[in-house]
Amino acid sequence: MEKIKNYIVIFAVIGFVSNIFAQEVTKSKSTFDIGADFASRYVWRGLEFSDSPAVQPYLEFKIGDLTLGAWASYETGGQVVGQEFDIYASYAIGPISLGFTDYSFPRDLASAGYFMIQRHTGEATISFDGVKKFPLSIMIGVNVYNDDSNSVYTELKYPFTVDSVKLEAFVAGGNGIYATNTNYKLTNFGLTASKDIKITDSYSLGVSASAIFNPDTDNSYLVFTISI
Repeated sequence: MEKIKNYIVIFAVIGFVSNIFAQEVTKSKSTFDIGADFASRYVWRGLEFSDSPAVQPYLEFKIGDLTLGAWASYETGGQVVGQEFDIYASYAIGPISLGFTDYSFPRDLASAGYFMIQRHTGEATISFDGVKKFPLSIMIGVNVYNDDSNSVYTELKYPFTVDSVKLEAFVAGGNGIYATNTNYKLTNFGLTASKDIKITDSYSLGVSASAIFNPDTDNSYLVFTISI
């Protein structure tokens, strides 16, 4: 029964995205982007996923208000535990975005294969992306399959600029897989600073540093990232 529920959720998402895609084809022109980040460590939502540098490639297709993409993280230290492959979709309605991400992890796939649905976790999200007069963004995510706790994650971000450096303060909490005893807790807060370093007249290198604190696990991280 659980496996059937998972397939129903996935097919419903596919049907929804297909319907939106058909509508978006008639709208503004599409764009396609590829790139990669090189991070000193993979820390996600206050949780450490690798203890060595990680390469994180992505590809993303946009047509109108619809975004489709894939993202991965590969730990350079050779440990399987720090590897991940995600597929995502989102649709923007003004400052509101509806999203869905399917997370998969190679450490779980070794014995079952990518297409074994019980090896994936799906998350539905809704977010307010902020407006000029009120730049605060709010995101709520709920795991909808392969998570017995249906874990909830909530995050607030506030962007501002000091000189030429872009800053973003964030605070977040979660329960289930995000917390040490599954109860809802403050699990992630800190500050990200980013800027573009001009290499040539037509190319700039993006760099950022994030100070991340997790009071639930009593851990802190300073992560440096180069984006190409």
